[in-house]
Amino acid sequence: MIKSPLNTTVKLISLSAISLALSACGSSSSDENTDAISEVSNFPSVIIGQVSEVSDNAITINNHTIPASNAEIEIDGINASLSDIQTGMYLEVETNGSQATEVEYEPLLKGPVNINGDTLTIAGTQLNNVQSAGLSQGDLLEISGYSDSTNSITVTYQAPVNNPQEELELKGSITHLNTQAGTFNLGDLLINYQQADVEGALNNGQFVEVEGIFNEQHVIASEVDAEQAPAFSDNTYTELEGVITFVNNTQTLITINTQWQVTLNEQTQYEDGTAANLVTGQQVEIDGQWQQSNGKLLATSIEFEDTNTAPSTSHYTFSVSGLVSYANNTATINGQNFTLTNQTQYEDGLTAATLDGQWLELEGTYTAEQALVSEVDIEDDSNTIDLKGNVALNNNGQASIWGYVSEDSSLAQFNGQYVDLECQWVSANQVRACVLDD
Repeated sequence: MIKSPLNTTVKLISLSAISLALSACGSSSSDENTDAISEVSNFPSVIIGQVSEVSDNAITINNHTIPASNAEIEIDGINASLSDIQTGMYLEVETNGSQATEVEYEPLLKGPVNINGDTLTIAGTQLNNVQSAGLSQGDLLEISGYSDSTNSITVTYQAPVNNPQEELELKGSITHLNTQAGTFNLGDLLINYQQADVEGALNNGQFVEVEGIFNEQHVIASEVDAEQAPAFSDNTYTELEGVITFVNNTQTLITINTQWQVTLNEQTQYEDGTAANLVTGQQVEIDGQWQQSNGKLLATSIEFEDTNTAPSTSHYTFSVSGLVSYANNTATINGQNFTLTNQTQYEDGLTAATLDGQWLELEGTYTAEQALVSEVDIEDDSNTIDLKGNVALNNNGQASIWGYVSEDSSLAQFNGQYVDLECQWVSANQVRACVLDD
């Protein structure tokens, strides 16, 4: 739907920012909002965010009340009316500067619910803030919201799917790819793509969108999209608001809401904070320029948003250095596998074809199933290495992190902890003098 001309402005808004803004301003009735339609002629060309209110002639999103009585409305690919839009839906509005011209809603997920105690998931993605009353194992549910971690969604809108043959919409990272059988998994859900229209290359760790029908505890896919290229024009001026879900060690690359990659340089300006405030969980507003060549936003300014809770570093980012062996989109260090995806950023002139046999630093995010690489760099100094992740006992009872063990038992003090360490490399998978990296 996005057909932004050169140098237009795009606003991408996360729920958390919207909720805070609404709580600060207080609530108002539908009649009040209808009478208070924004009289402006400079709405962004595209606004993406959560609907806070809708009337018979306007829609409110990101505190903009936008005239929408003449807009084309599309819900899940079907023509609809403004009255079909519900509060909480996360949608896209195109404007001509003074009123909405197109409004499009696509569910973030639509699929079978897996219930494990108090935890609800769809295709392996945990659902936070979901209304679970009346839900049973395998019920089909439509979800709107935003990703707030590698494997978690904050739900802003939900609705039951009553037609068992309705086309489902799923997102996630591929595991257990079997090209001979034509299947892969998204979390605990088996996807059969034998008859599907596939866009892009399929590999383990690849983030994909899947459409298909639920049949006997698996999904028969009709479409699999592994490309995921945003449709913004090059040099589009963009405003992006959301939660940081990844930061590299040099603070030159961050990911917002697990989806949008943002590059930083010496010209990036900071407001209400410094580069030291770039931590996972921090809410930010970013102004920058879209770079179509690499599918990233080059940040010109970053504003750190106030939140009701202090940002906390989530324990799902990793960093590891070592001698890499590479095959089939998998980099291996000390027998530990790290999956490269369509979002992996290669630095220092590296490509996937040049990784094998090099001493490299890998950074990214991980779940219980796999570690996904966000960035690959050449590590010039092999004497000192940075290791970030969980320290646990290996099969020999030694404290270990990413396959490394310490000859001087300096890792033992961190057993059972998520840590960011600096260690001296000795040889092979041996390190020593491991200390917390301040």
